Amino acid sequence: MTNLGKTALALAIAASCSASITYAQGVEGKALSLEEVLVTAEKREESLQETPISILAFSAEKLARFGVTDLGDISGLAPNVEITPFPISRSSLIVFMRGVGNNDSQSTQDPAVGVYIDGIYMARSIGLTSDVADLERIEVLRGPQGTLYGRNTTGGAINLITAKPSDEAGISQTVSRGNRGYWKSLTKLESGKIGDVAAKLTFMRSAHDGWVKNTGPGRNFGEEDKTAGRFALRWDVNDAVSVDYAYDFSEIDGPQHFYQPISGTSPNPAVPANSSRNGSGQWFGGVEPSETEISGHSLIISAETSLGVLKSITAYRELNEVTVQDYDAGTPGFRVNVDVDQEQISQEFQLVGDYGSDINYVAGLYYFRETGNEMESDTFGGFPLENRQIISESEAQAIYGQITWSPESLDHRLDLTLGGRYTADDRSADKSSITFVGGPQSASESWSNFNPSITLDYAWTDSISTYGKIVSAYKSGGFNVRSTEAGFQPPFDEENIMSYELGLKSTWLDRRISFNAAAFHAEYKDMQLQQITNNATIFLTDVFNVGEAEIDGFEFDLMAVLVEGLTLQASYGYTDADFVEYIDQRPSQPTFGQDVSDGAVMPYAPEQSFTVGLDYEKSLRIGVLQASVDYSWRDERYGTAFNDDLEGFFLDDNGIVNARLALSEIDLGGVNLEVAAWGRNLDSEEYKVHSISLGTYRSAYFGEPKSYGIDLTLRF
Repeated sequence: MTNLGKTALALAIAASCSASITYAQGVEGKALSLEEVLVTAEKREESLQETPISILAFSAEKLARFGVTDLGDISGLAPNVEITPFPISRSSLIVFMRGVGNNDSQSTQDPAVGVYIDGIYMARSIGLTSDVADLERIEVLRGPQGTLYGRNTTGGAINLITAKPSDEAGISQTVSRGNRGYWKSLTKLESGKIGDVAAKLTFMRSAHDGWVKNTGPGRNFGEEDKTAGRFALRWDVNDAVSVDYAYDFSEIDGPQHFYQPISGTSPNPAVPANSSRNGSGQWFGGVEPSETEISGHSLIISAETSLGVLKSITAYRELNEVTVQDYDAGTPGFRVNVDVDQEQISQEFQLVGDYGSDINYVAGLYYFRETGNEMESDTFGGFPLENRQIISESEAQAIYGQITWSPESLDHRLDLTLGGRYTADDRSADKSSITFVGGPQSASESWSNFNPSITLDYAWTDSISTYGKIVSAYKSGGFNVRSTEAGFQPPFDEENIMSYELGLKSTWLDRRISFNAAAFHAEYKDMQLQQITNNATIFLTDVFNVGEAEIDGFEFDLMAVLVEGLTLQASYGYTDADFVEYIDQRPSQPTFGQDVSDGAVMPYAPEQSFTVGLDYEKSLRIGVLQASVDYSWRDERYGTAFNDDLEGFFLDDNGIVNARLALSEIDLGGVNLEVAAWGRNLDSEEYKVHSISLGTYRSAYFGEPKSYGIDLTLRF
């Protein structure tokens, strides 16, 4: 399909919102209107249609229909959002929104898209593919979120909201089987409310074989075992005070993905020439397992006061990961071994309230601290290239506020919102290496920033509103972990972004259709980008503030009940991201120190992306029939700014088809049964997920081929 054809198709379906709104439950007499969806994107519960943010909200029903248990599973469902595994660790994710993100993962650099679980910031991208045992909703906030979410949200924010304990007792058990040895068990136990207390226990286990067979020692490439659990306790102290405690853990065990040759001749003689193959073959070579363990505690206390709802959010989280990744076709070629330990604590106080009928406000204080210990050893053909250790610490403090004025004189149709956040960041790190001369290095630096925002939202009717907003955000600086001792400091500086956005929220035909849209322009300054500084030693990489970029684009969101029980969901995103200035920092290149913006491309910024799907639901005598099918598309994109023999890689455009057919609410004498068959990548699309260059030689790993299976769920 040509780009013109894809654009025509996407615009014809008036794209957007693959999960923004769910239709009213099924069924005869009720399915001709859309059901209201409530979100907490602005720290208070409100309708998605009344929230002046470009937001996608994936409901629990949608997550279950497509087997979403972690953040990586929503890749492809949110246009203008790129989510792909990080090469060294498949538990880590590279997340870009509207062309903003970072394509590296290290303990002294923060992500550009903030990820939160129940309002708790996840500082590291490690472990983002870990299962969250019981998700209620995922909210994707596209664009900078500098006031209420603060530091490190220059691209956007993603909220993972877990299910809270129910007042009713119950048991749910799901078992799944699929191809390539896939199996899953999910158990949920609800105590129900006993006095003032309710508890919920969720436990999940799953496993699957890899899709590249290893005929040598060890397990298949990509094979995986995952375990996740969550215990949640809610205590309603009285009518005004509630306490929520939660403990969660997740473990991932298995070898990394298989990198196979795709072009050039490997400098490693153990790799045969002309050995390129598709992503589902077999390979002889050793493979070593990797392990990831993550856990956390949270305590949330909410109290209704005369000033509003006062909330305290206290959290502690820790992670450990040991990974082994070979970029040279499973042979003892270029191999990276990483061991990371990280701990974080955070404390936030929020006040959400109203003053009369004209004013509402959000105010907060925030404190965050993390410590990390990262050890990496790089080898080629068994010969040591680098062995380093980084001990790091970072601390952040912030005060923020947002106030909305909605004058009664205009029937509360106009909302004028002013916001601001002041953030102070401190970071220090110690680096030691056995390879480079110069001895251990120590570095510390501080950054601070004030980020204002203004939003004007006007409801023209009860079903149509428009908004305009100007939002700023910043991401703190850091240090170069993978550089030489001399390159470790001075640090790279903070980056900043200013975003201008116009949006529409609307419903039509008595809530039978919803159509939301947003157009944006962003000015991106002091961009933090990774560059490989030496072609002969790929492990030498630095992050630099290379320059400036401008990003323009738009998103459309559409959902429509076509006939009773049949709903169309569509989503489309367009991004035009271009460098305005890019100062080449590669000493080995003749363009060193020059502006090379004409030859650089913004990474992970496909021009077009869309998803379209159909959901059907009908009541039968024995239960409720549910059928879903969706198709998602991504244009070609690049993984780095430069894509020559020194660094960089190109990812082809690709489209993925998923489907699910289920019969639910089958009554077995007090026990509810659901049977579902599902399939992913049903047309067996072959596509690269990541590629890496060793001079003129390149290797890559491919996405998962067609998968399918059956789920059985019993609810008591």
